[in-house]
Amino acid sequence: MGQYVLFKSHSQLFAMPINVVKRVLEVDSFITIPEVADYILGVYEFEDHMVPIIDLRQKLFGEATVDTTETKVILCSWKDQLLGVFVENILGISELEETNYEQQLAKANLKRGYIGSFLKYEQEVVISLELEYLFNNAEEEELLGNMDGLDSALAGKHSDDQ
Repeated sequence: MGQYVLFKSHSQLFAMPINVVKRVLEVDSFITIPEVADYILGVYEFEDHMVPIIDLRQKLFGEATVDTTETKVILCSWKDQLLGVFVENILGISELEETNYEQQLAKANLKRGYIGSFLKYEQEVVISLELEYLFNNAEEEELLGNMDGLDSALAGKHSDDQ
């Protein structure tokens, strides 16, 4: 058992280990970036860094998350920086039990790298996300490359302001 942030996307329960979650934000406007993948909503300035915000539903299911009063951004540690994950609804922090379902999926060749494990919450199955494997190499390079340039521009802006 471990502590997880429990949330919904596309009517599916997901979880992230509490140790990778830095903060939950209630924001719905981001700085848009042209010519990026459709699941990249834009960036958000947080503590003098530009944080990429991705729509988890768009990334995994090909459908955009509808912005409501329930939608939130989960700021997570990813590749030595922050990543914002836009989700439909956060249910809270819970102690969740691990299952052995991933072994069965691996045998059926259905397990995906971003699925860390399957957990149990009451009577429902929860997918524990592994952010390290959510993106393929090209997607990861796109995200990291855009962030390096934006952080440099932001640093230059802040030095001009002083």
